[in-house]
Amino acid sequence: MIDSLKRSPSCWTPAQRAHNRRVIIASLAYVAALLPVVYVVRHGLVTDGWRIPLALLPAMPVAFMFGSYARYLSEEKDEYVRMLVVNQILVATTVSMVCAVFWGFLTDLGGAPPIATYWIAVLWIAVQGVSACIARIRGA
Repeated sequence: MIDSLKRSPSCWTPAQRAHNRRVIIASLAYVAALLPVVYVVRHGLVTDGWRIPLALLPAMPVAFMFGSYARYLSEEKDEYVRMLVVNQILVATTVSMVCAVFWGFLTDLGGAPPIATYWIAVLWIAVQGVSACIARIRGA
């Protein structure tokens, strides 16, 4: 197995460590923003003028996470590792877009209830993570 693919953080490339650090910070910021925003909006503690800026607040760390992937790909020097991550991103994007299209047609033509579109990003992140685990298990 290639050293840079081992699960131990000490074997991660510098780009992987930086990306993981950025994603952890963004995840913590997301939770820190989401919980109070949902609470104050759901309990009617804000005026209508504040709802839009507050609604965008938890979206910013998620956008930062996606931006971290682009930055990671430009920083990663190991071409093989970069190719593996690109493949994981392609799998996550394909699965997420197929689900979005299917659910869109089910909602529009099949009578299924609509869901919030931010679930597409949640699905993308989940599939990307599962894809990374499968790649490591397969030894790719």
